[in-house]
Amino acid sequence: MASVKKNIILNGINTLTSVLFPVITFPYAARILLPEGIGAINFLNSIIGYIVLLTSLGIPMYAVREVAKYRDDIARRNTITVEIIILSTLLCLLGYVAVWFLAKFVPQIHEQASIFYVLSLSIVFNSIGVNWFYQAIEDFKFITIRAVIIRVLSALALFVFVHQPSDLMWYAFIVVGSTVGNNFINFIHLRKHLSLKDITVSELNVWQHVSPAFQVFILNLIISLYIQLNSIMLGFMAGETEVGYFTAGTKISHIALTVISSISTVLLPRCAHLVKAGQMEEFVNIIKKSVALILALAFPMTVGMMVLATPITVVFCGVDFAPASLVLLLNAPVVVSISMTNILGIQVLYPMNKIGLVTWSVAGGAVINLIFNFALIPSMGANGAAIATLLAEFGVFGLQLVLGWKYYPFSLGCMLQWRYMIATALMGCAVWATTFMLEDNWVKLIIGVPVGVVVYLLYLAVTNDPVLREIKQFFRLKSSNPKSTY
Repeated sequence: MASVKKNIILNGINTLTSVLFPVITFPYAARILLPEGIGAINFLNSIIGYIVLLTSLGIPMYAVREVAKYRDDIARRNTITVEIIILSTLLCLLGYVAVWFLAKFVPQIHEQASIFYVLSLSIVFNSIGVNWFYQAIEDFKFITIRAVIIRVLSALALFVFVHQPSDLMWYAFIVVGSTVGNNFINFIHLRKHLSLKDITVSELNVWQHVSPAFQVFILNLIISLYIQLNSIMLGFMAGETEVGYFTAGTKISHIALTVISSISTVLLPRCAHLVKAGQMEEFVNIIKKSVALILALAFPMTVGMMVLATPITVVFCGVDFAPASLVLLLNAPVVVSISMTNILGIQVLYPMNKIGLVTWSVAGGAVINLIFNFALIPSMGANGAAIATLLAEFGVFGLQLVLGWKYYPFSLGCMLQWRYMIATALMGCAVWATTFMLEDNWVKLIIGVPVGVVVYLLYLAVTNDPVLREIKQFFRLKSSNPKSTY
């Protein structure tokens, strides 16, 4: 079993390529397809996202936990895997009934039915993708290699086939390929880990997974209310151009969030296994280190995006997306709130079987988001959706603190990372001071980003920050203890 450090590095490489892919491809696509084209794809893809959500029934997160529990019991692990794959396939068929119905009877979708059908390939790829299996057994090496290859091929395809606004169909294929196309490889590769010879068909119990997976589905459904629903409500209430602005602004903040959430991806199976084994001391130790590492990344990323919102947006997306800079400014703080709810909800409460508390907290956030979407989108468009999202995410964080405080096996005071707050404040002031008088957006980024990084790391080095010290030690010595699980 690979160490958590090794898995974090492998998943970090995977995350880095997932960050570089939109950094390289989205600016090109945005300049070719313009806000209307980007908005149209995101509008239709958000609807497909709901169908994927319905057909997955919460299986991915549930399956990671269940397979991780029995990863040392090969026979039980294989049985669970086959049962979940069968269930996913049956649900996939229902999803395509919904696709046909929407493409046939909803005018806004019917007008672009062919693109909608292309994007619907995500449904079948998600059902057979079994990405959850590789996460559960912590095979992050395979996940990383195949993801990097697919992203490189998708980037090449974008530059070869997308040259004008009418190339939306090609872009739709590339969107599907870059996000879930590698799931087909997952399925083929599964034969290396899964043996069917010891599985008795008559003993398979597919339906036992419906109820616990449905609990996760409710959680994911509520979460989607203030993620995908934003784009759908904007599309119907404010038009596809506003969806384009919202997509551009949130895309940038989600790049930063992807880096941070990758840590939770690595730690969920390990946390589930430790809780199952009753190793609570090691579980708490991992969570505390996770809090420090995540906040050390989240604080500077958030403030950096806020201070440099305009140059980031214009350089990343083009001048046509300049109005999206305010969306980024308003949306950036969700990086901190989502990072913390990932720790409290996904790494702690969920492995401890307290998913009900997570669901209630997310439900509160969904209500907040829905109310403010209706109130703000008609008059503020994409900016209103960004404000609603911000309020919803911090609402979820607050509710998780209140509802789950007695179940957290550590002091919540560990989240008050003053060292990183002070370092971030100094960094923000330094970046603003050095870029305030500059006019060119490229120059602001070229100067502002290095200044921010140097000031932030310098403060951590001077104060002998333990996270920075451990990272330096790991890369210098590979590991001070080869048997360490963190």
